[in-house]
This record gives sequence, structure tokens and C-alpha cells, in this order.
Amino acid sequence: MILIKDVSYHVDGKSILKKVNLKLNKGKVYGILGPNGAGKTTLFKALLGAIKYEGEILDDDHTLVGKLIEYPAFYPNLSCFENLKLHASYAQLDDWQRNIDSLLKLVGIFHVKNKKFKSLSMGMKQRLGVAKALMGNPNTLLLDEPTNGLDPMGIKEMRNLVEKEIRNKNRIVMISSHNLNEISHITDTIIFINNGEIILEIENEDDTYIIGKVREISNEQKEEEITLLTNDKNENIVVLSRKKFEAMSQNNTIFMEDIQYVDLENLYIELMSLGITEVKTV
Repeated sequence: MILIKDVSYHVDGKSILKKVNLKLNKGKVYGILGPNGAGKTTLFKALLGAIKYEGEILDDDHTLVGKLIEYPAFYPNLSCFENLKLHASYAQLDDWQRNIDSLLKLVGIFHVKNKKFKSLSMGMKQRLGVAKALMGNPNTLLLDEPTNGLDPMGIKEMRNLVEKEIRNKNRIVMISSHNLNEISHITDTIIFINNGEIILEIENEDDTYIIGKVREISNEQKEEEITLLTNDKNENIVVLSRKKFEAMSQNNTIFMEDIQYVDLENLYIELMSLGITEVKTV
């Protein structure tokens, strides 16, 4: 488990991350959604220890973190094998040859192991980036826009790679992407971030989400915490999966108005346009 507590990061007086709090559990795949400049890549860099942030990141397992952040960087005139061999030497990995061959097989590009990086297709380059991220068998994997530049077939192949080979019970996987369809297919939990703040964390357990204004919440009936989003009109907004909304309504836990039933794409659009001024749990 990784616990992120009140993590903030400032550049020239501008807040890039603002008191981010998250609990990340092994075996789960997390999707990070937000517009450009929202803080997604900066959050990944904080997890890598690549920036000097405020707050704490607590790790109960001395996590080894693998990463594919932004465009995969390799030497263009070296082969796939040579590039990974070089990385293995930098990382001081043992038994590197067998490790490299098995990783190239895992990501489906063993047949081009001796091909120069510059001659690879975009999909193969992304796969090589994933292979590099997996070296040393990390128990946390950060994938920043892993489907960037891929055609529909390449996107599907990357999805299958995450679902069948990368996900396992001992690993935390975090995927940042603008591809909402893919996020909906492969993640267990979706985290929305905007202006450096986590505005919503919701389980990906349904194709439909409910968003609406809160009229009343019954504390007597409430079995779990509810996230309240306050907008610039001082209205309290709640987002729930359809499954949770139906259960809470049936138990008279929550009463809402102006209810909308939306898919992930429209939920994203609504959240990014709400003008949220406060996020709190009740």
C-alpha cells in the first residue's frame, strides 16, 4: 500500500499539486483523468521522488517503481535488446539477459529484439517503453499516456497487455490518459484531478454515473463516507455509480435533485466545468 498525505508542489509561487491525498492498494489499477496541466505527470514525478514536494508519501513495502512517463526515451541507433541491456546496467539488475528476453516476449516484441529503435512503429516503441518500466519486476507501475500515438488496434493491444500481463495482485498500476474509453475498460478506480487537486475518486463498477445536487443526507442511514463537491454557486454536488445511488436511495440515505445519468465522458466534462471550490467527505 502507498499512502499519499497532503502532497503539494509549487513552482514560482504557482501551486501544481494542492494537498493531494490518496490511498493506493496492491492489485488495483487506477486511472488518473484530468486536462493538460492538471497535475497528473507531476503526481507521478512525486511518486518517483523526482521532485521536492511538501507532505508525505508513505510506503509499507519499500516500493520499486517502474515508469513510462511521456514519450519513451531510447537511443535511436541501438536495438531493442541493446537499449534494455544499457538500462539494466544503469539499474544494476542481475540476470539481465534472461530478464530482457522474457520482457520482450511479455510485451510481444521479441521478434524485433535486434531491430533499431528508430525503425520501430509507434506501437512497438510504446511496448518497449513498457518493457523498460517492468525491468526489475516493480510493485508499482506508472504509465503516463501509454496509448499516445497508437491506432485502434495498437490501443486494444495495449489494453490486453495491461489486463493480461501487467495487472497482478502484488502490483499497484496507475495509468494517466485522455482516452476515457480505455480507462473505463481497464481500471478498478478512477481518480479525477484538476488544477492540482483531487476532486473525485470513484470505483469503476458501472457504465453509468449519477451526478446531482444534494438535498439531504441521512447520517443515521449512512454506511460509508460521501464526497461532497461544492461549486462556485455554493451548491453541494455528489457523484455516485448507479449501483451505489440505487442502494442509497432505497435505504433513504441520500436525497438529490437535478439528477443526471451520464457515461464517463460526460461525467468528465461535467466535473471539469463545475467550478469546484471545495471537496470534502461527510
